[in-house]
Amino acid sequence: MDERVPASCRIPASDGGLALTTVAERRYGELRHQLLGELQRNTHVSQRALARRLGVAVGTVNRLISDLMESGYVQVFNRSVRPFAYRVTGDGERFQRHLSHEVFSTAIANVRRLEERIRGTLADVQSRGVRRLVFYGAGTIMEITSRLARELGLDVIAVVDDNSEKHGTRRGGLLVQAPQAIDELRPDAVLITTLRHAETIQLKLDASLHSSIEVWEL
Repeated sequence: MDERVPASCRIPASDGGLALTTVAERRYGELRHQLLGELQRNTHVSQRALARRLGVAVGTVNRLISDLMESGYVQVFNRSVRPFAYRVTGDGERFQRHLSHEVFSTAIANVRRLEERIRGTLADVQSRGVRRLVFYGAGTIMEITSRLARELGLDVIAVVDDNSEKHGTRRGGLLVQAPQAIDELRPDAVLITTLRHAETIQLKLDASLHSSIEVWEL
C-alpha cells in the first residue's frame, strides 16, 4: 500500500498547527510520528528494521525518511557507516510534538465516536425491552460497552469469548465464560462486543441460539 502523501499535504516546521483531516493524512501523520520516535530512541538503525517495527514496506520507510530529510526534520550525520546514522533535528523535535498532539487528539475523537455508537445501540436494545444481556467478545470494546450499559441500567449477566485462555477471568467486572454457556444463562439478547469478527460471530449464533434470544451488533 502506498502511504505517500503529496508535498502540499505536509506540515512545514514553521506551521502553527494544521489539522490532519483526511484518512490518508492521519495515517501518514501517525507513521511519521512513530518513525521520529524510533529515530529518537535509536539513531543507528536500518530501514528494514524500521519497516518491521512500523509494520509497513521498506519502500514506505524510505519515502518517509526522504520527506523528513527534505523538510529538515531528520539529518544523516554519519554516511560512512551502514546503516546510516540519523539525527532528529530541533525542527524535527518540534514537529514530533505537533504530531503527538494530532495523533492523541484523533485517538480521543475516535473513542468518543465509538462511545456514541455504542450508547446508541444500547439505547435501541433497551427500548426493545431487553433486560438480561450477554456480551460476546471480551476485549477493550466490551469493557467500554460494559461501563456504558451500567450507566443505562442494563443487566449484563456475563460475557462470553471464543478464547479459552480468558475463560474464568473477569473483564470489565464480568466473568468470562465459553459461548456454550449462553443457553444456560438464558439472556434476552446477546450483544456482539467486537467489531473485527462480528459477522462471523453473528453467523455462528444464528445457527446455534434459541430463536427467542435476540442477537445485536454494535
